[in-house]
Amino acid sequence: MADLTLAEITLDQLPDRLLTLAPTEIRRVFPDPTLIHMPGGKGQPVFLSLLLHGNETTSFFVLQRLARWLRSHAQPRPLLIFVGNVHATEAGKRHLDGQPDFNRVWNGGNTPTHHLAQRVLDRIKAARPFAAIDIHNNTGTNPFYGCINALSPDFLHLGALFGPTLVYFRNPPSVITMALCDLCPAITVEAGKPGEAAGIERAFDLVLDTLHLQAFRTKGLERDVKVFHTVGRMEIEDSQRFGFSPSSDAPLLFPEAMDHWNFCPKQAGERFAQLSEAGQPLRVFNAAREDITARFFERRPDGIYLTRDITPSMITLDSTIIRDDCFGYLMEEVEIRDQHEIRAAI
Repeated sequence: MADLTLAEITLDQLPDRLLTLAPTEIRRVFPDPTLIHMPGGKGQPVFLSLLLHGNETTSFFVLQRLARWLRSHAQPRPLLIFVGNVHATEAGKRHLDGQPDFNRVWNGGNTPTHHLAQRVLDRIKAARPFAAIDIHNNTGTNPFYGCINALSPDFLHLGALFGPTLVYFRNPPSVITMALCDLCPAITVEAGKPGEAAGIERAFDLVLDTLHLQAFRTKGLERDVKVFHTVGRMEIEDSQRFGFSPSSDAPLLFPEAMDHWNFCPKQAGERFAQLSEAGQPLRVFNAAREDITARFFERRPDGIYLTRDITPSMITLDSTIIRDDCFGYLMEEVEIRDQHEIRAAI
């Protein structure tokens, strides 16, 4: 299969047509995945990663906000903007059928999408960015939070610009921020559900704050943050029937509004799901893809129970995402003994 087309353009301003489009019309302006160089301002560029998932549209609206803002304000720093899966955005999908996930291709591979990702990475590395921001949405109910791949003061500073809730993770290694975290402070922004005004505002403010930032702190923070560490990724076996409604006849039955459990501590002994057949179809894997289910769950006659205190996150009720990606994550809070010195321990 031929490699995907990567368009590269240099602009002083983002196109006027962008301002009036809906997300599904993006290919009227960017018909292919596009890397935009905007050389205005001083210093190292800020890299923005947008629409890696085509149906997570907050990043599109942030781009529109940025286009409007730049028409009446001087650009503080250069910008390098990757507009990712425009074909999936046009279709209103996370990714097209048969297409790799655009945020699971950044650690090498042999598909055309992997080759495109490598070309983008080569350009980013050559640009030596000041910071990298990758904007995403959730399908479940979550607070706004940022995901970082290091606990050094510069990463914590960037995370704190977005908000007080941070998640430290190193898995999966194929996401774009993992590919960039040795180059510069990088953050994956989880800005609520797609298109919500508050999420657009929060993500746009982060972009502006980062563009105006002169340097990252080498110690201390101006605000307290709560940092969680992902300790497990929950997956449901492919052949397992599951549901969330009390009226469902699926053998594996979760609470109806389970996405409201996200970032809410759960105690050992709580029932996590009902299960009316033999087996343990809800599995937990660590970063090395080792099955660590027994550390967190035990099977009892009427269901699956927690064996330890834990905080779930990114639980989704969307069966497509559950099958395509995962059910959610399990987290523990990272102890930061003195945030003014940022001595973090896991």
